[in-house]
Amino acid sequence: MKNKNIVFNIITLIVSVSLALIVCEVTLVAINWTPQRSTSDYLQFGYSTGVPIWDEDGVLDEAQPVKVKLFQQDEELFWETIPGTEFTNSQGFRGDQDVEVENRHDAIRILVLGDSCSFLGRKLYVDFLHDQLSKDYPELSFEVINASVPGYTSFQGEKVLASLMQYKPHYACIYFGWNDHWILPSGYSDQFHFDLIHSFKVVQLAQIMWARIIDMRDYRVPLDDYQANLTAMVKELKANNVVPVLIAAPAGYDEKGMPSWALPFYQEYYRMTVAEIKNIPATHKAYADVVARVSQESNAVFVDAQKKFESISPSMRPFFRNDLIHLTTKGHEAVADEISIQLKAYNSSNKLTRGALVPTNKDE
Repeated sequence: MKNKNIVFNIITLIVSVSLALIVCEVTLVAINWTPQRSTSDYLQFGYSTGVPIWDEDGVLDEAQPVKVKLFQQDEELFWETIPGTEFTNSQGFRGDQDVEVENRHDAIRILVLGDSCSFLGRKLYVDFLHDQLSKDYPELSFEVINASVPGYTSFQGEKVLASLMQYKPHYACIYFGWNDHWILPSGYSDQFHFDLIHSFKVVQLAQIMWARIIDMRDYRVPLDDYQANLTAMVKELKANNVVPVLIAAPAGYDEKGMPSWALPFYQEYYRMTVAEIKNIPATHKAYADVVARVSQESNAVFVDAQKKFESISPSMRPFFRNDLIHLTTKGHEAVADEISIQLKAYNSSNKLTRGALVPTNKDE
């Protein structure tokens, strides 16, 4: 009898809690509650609009944003580029040349997946790379697929990569890092944001309340997750017979650390503390070191852009815009040159065929 009472009480408790949760969910739906009503930091990614909508960085020239709507919200990726704008083709890729899914011209395809560092500029490193390879291998045709999106992290890159495999690229340049180690105004990671969006409303409310209680302060993509994302992308690429090219994002900071403008900027737009801001150079180096480690462990092409810049000039100023993050034309050109050098070395050491450029198809 006692056991029956215990079972009955447990069942009653489960039913009561379930009913309470259902009532809460129905109520939240009825009043049209959204996370935005509980926190102004919901989906705030350092842009004035939360997720990027307009060009706020200066797509072509530094500090000269264009009044063109470039981005739209997306449930899986938070946002994505709008196809057919002044700066994107009909597929939403950076540039004005469309790329057919079918490779009719038997071209060597180079996929680029990254953030604004691969999106901003009049001539990008991938454009310089295209020109250099076309010059070195005039008998071959090349196509560039620049799927980079400003504000993206490796979290978003890993999610979108599989859909890009339909283009059957031969090489894929992966360039993430800066956005991964930003701390958002909310303190939420990208994974937390994603889970929040895809949860029941009652769960969303509980998650937000818990985040406030523990005063959540996390990187958009914590270091271990960054490594896991890069490793997953390399695995996806190799499974599709694509050569991974991992680029460690360079930085323009010198031994003096962060410039004077950085403190008020990151405090205003990211609500970062002084200590967090001063630690950015060290944090960034830790993320760059992960790129080197994943490259070595997975036998991917590694592009050390920082080392390349230092071999050209003792000053980093010529390679960076004033934010010391995004590249100038000279920076893009230097990155392209290093990619070309590393590709040739990789292809030679791995005995790749067709002009020492294209990997042998595993199915042949």
